Amino acid sequence: MRVRAVMAGAVAALLAGCAGLHSAERADQVYTLEAAAPAEPLAAADAPVATGMNEVRPMLQLLRPLAAPGLDSDRIAVVRNGSQLDFYAASRWPAPLPEVLQSLAINALRASGHYRAVQSEGTAVAADEVLQLEIRRCQAEYGSGGDLVVHVQLVATLGRRSDRSLVASAEAESVTPVAENRLQAVIAAYRKAVDEALGQLVARLP
Repeated sequence: MRVRAVMAGAVAALLAGCAGLHSAERADQVYTLEAAAPAEPLAAADAPVATGMNEVRPMLQLLRPLAAPGLDSDRIAVVRNGSQLDFYAASRWPAPLPEVLQSLAINALRASGHYRAVQSEGTAVAADEVLQLEIRRCQAEYGSGGDLVVHVQLVATLGRRSDRSLVASAEAESVTPVAENRLQAVIAAYRKAVDEALGQLVARLP
């Protein structure tokens, strides 16, 4: 009888494990933050061809952004009651938020034409300048009246690699209303707010 009881327990445990492999729990939905395309993209034939100007522009390295506590995650943040940090269930970004914003910022800086090249910290090419971004806010926020917005606040510090001197600093902020209390509308507001904040930074950096 004791042997049968042990075998019955083992079979029950095995079946429980198999049930876990076929969990009915809903898989996470992955949302992206695509950068908006320029309204009038510069055609290749219209691009400047003077090599002298191209050589003057610096090479830029964009470091992995620093994030406020709770935001270095692939979860989609929402703040309730002014200070209660929470996350939308069963949804996430394709990578931790700093990496997502780093990729978008690189694309925005490249499109600006201010630099010969813009690379992340993983490249072997030596850069003339280094840019550090700080993500102070990148979250949905419920106001006291129940209104919902997406609030993005970024700080950029640009330095010269050769002597570690400060070249410039800039701040950007966007508060974008959410059209309706649905996750799809929240993601759309996230995209607009991030795009606006990055556009401000690009315009304010030399």
